[in-house]
Amino acid sequence: MNFVQPIRDPEQIQQLKDYFKEKSLRNYILFIMGINTGLRISDILKLKVVGRHISMREKKTGKQKRIQITAALKRELKWFIEEREEQEYLLQSRQGKNRLGVAWHIRY
Repeated sequence: MNFVQPIRDPEQIQQLKDYFKEKSLRNYILFIMGINTGLRISDILKLKVVGRHISMREKKTGKQKRIQITAALKRELKWFIEEREEQEYLLQSRQGKNRLGVAWHIRY
């Protein structure tokens, strides 16, 4: 099994964010969700966000998890979903028949 070291340099993280934001907004959102929550891509693609936390069942372990949404993450997601309807998928999977993604809705 190969292990990958995390990127710890804030400058490198910012460079990646800038790159993804310019090239692919979908991948940008996946990246910021991953670095802010620590979730796997497979888990991010099936999330439903309610209120100020993310509630999900981990694919690998099957455990229920509740993750707080940071102010920075909420800010990033808010601009991305401005034109989407509540309960509409945020991200579409590029594989699979159902093309499930991340469903997002906020209750204020």
